[in-house]
Amino acid sequence: MRLFETVLILVNLLSLLLTLKKQPKAVWWGMVGGNLLAFLIHGIFEGLRYQMAFSYTFVVLIVLFTWIKTNTRLYSSHTPKILKGAALLLSFVSLVFTSFLAYALPVFALSKPTGSYDVGIQYFHWIDENRTDPFLDGSTQKRELMVKVYYPAADDPAKPYASYFHDLRLIRLFTAFYHLPEFAFDHLRLVKTNSKEGLQVSDRQQSYPVILFSHGAGTTMEVQTSQSEDLASHGYIVVAIDHTYVSVGTVFPDRIVSHHEATTDFKTVEPAEIITQIMADDSRFMIDRLGEMNDGKIDSLFQGRLDLEKIGAIGHSVGGAVAYNLAINEPRVKAAIDLDGVVFITPEDATEMAPFLMLATDRDHLQAIQNREPLMKSFADIDELDQKITIEIHGSEQAYNEAYNRAQQNVMELAEVLENSGNLFTIEGSDHMKYTDIGLFIGMPQLRELINIRGETDPARCLEITQALTLAFFDQHLKGGEGNSLEFLVEKYAELQKVDLK
Repeated sequence: MRLFETVLILVNLLSLLLTLKKQPKAVWWGMVGGNLLAFLIHGIFEGLRYQMAFSYTFVVLIVLFTWIKTNTRLYSSHTPKILKGAALLLSFVSLVFTSFLAYALPVFALSKPTGSYDVGIQYFHWIDENRTDPFLDGSTQKRELMVKVYYPAADDPAKPYASYFHDLRLIRLFTAFYHLPEFAFDHLRLVKTNSKEGLQVSDRQQSYPVILFSHGAGTTMEVQTSQSEDLASHGYIVVAIDHTYVSVGTVFPDRIVSHHEATTDFKTVEPAEIITQIMADDSRFMIDRLGEMNDGKIDSLFQGRLDLEKIGAIGHSVGGAVAYNLAINEPRVKAAIDLDGVVFITPEDATEMAPFLMLATDRDHLQAIQNREPLMKSFADIDELDQKITIEIHGSEQAYNEAYNRAQQNVMELAEVLENSGNLFTIEGSDHMKYTDIGLFIGMPQLRELINIRGETDPARCLEITQALTLAFFDQHLKGGEGNSLEFLVEKYAELQKVDLK
């Protein structure tokens, strides 16, 4: 809970306690003043949210009741005690409930970036004229993308910090994806980032290494804000790509596009294999665009400021598979990190791919890599009823077995890559979404489990470790070994484990 909403609820509860005994008019009007003042300060400096609705209602009721009570023509001291008791009990229960809601669905604070640079952000809208959008069956519409660039900046104290999830419509689409009431995460509009729009690029360096960031399916580039800001604060220009129709929603300058609007049926057992290739093509297009920006062909703040000889790639979930794809197939990418993403391709020659690191959840993905087995079950291990459902979905047992064999080949080759590099890590008590900001959205572990976010380690702690590991790896391969070593981080963080596959 935020400071002033905590103060407001405490003032509410204190007022409730004072009503247990007979009080003079001055005390009653003092309670009114205290509640109104706390309410106004909270509303002005923090913003109102629905989780605090019972507290706001209490303020209104205490004002009305005080006016009635101190007006002898309307108030009778002979009000039945049972009615008074019921009102007090209901008020107390309501305030406890609103406190629970405010704690369970917090207006959280994103972790402060650990680097020495201030962070600027800028959004770009780009169209790839060489590709029709593969998610729109039969359409001639070109592939259209939004990009959010985080960069080392020269601060301007007069500018405000940017809002997290900058469009309420995007919040609503994200909420619907988790099958929650559409207003459940509306309070995310009150969260502030550590970034500012419209800042100049810092002149402490002539140019900065570039990192491409790809989100997971059904999320958005915004949920990687913590990590993107942290990297930018250490002297990286982070290009977060919102992969249209893979993202839960993409906010263009003139409209918002939902993932539900995709019309293509890829007619394959594993569409993620095709989707990650499309996302990898988005990333290649982005590298081309960055080159044009750097050369001044596209007007921007970044002319001559991008070190395109030092490009890294990182992604979460299916975005992690994109980073793996780029490490194998895109020579302009010099280092890549996969945050718990299943991979869908196999390198022809692993010795020629870029340095690669994987951070896998210890809940199931790590075990799959260790056992050289895919997360999907073999057909023989599926019970009879599910076998029938599987055949209906995939078309035939043979089609499913072919997909299973490809998945097994991919995980076996991934394990070999990681065995040779020694760059497989896990965080004890982590979970898939704790490598994003999404773990911060809910304050209670029990409620996080309702949207399938598990693991004992606190989400903020998981992010802290993830950010430190990511930074150390990119520093090693894009900045010539600056900063902490990976071994140092294993010693520093008890939850971080380096996994030996030999």
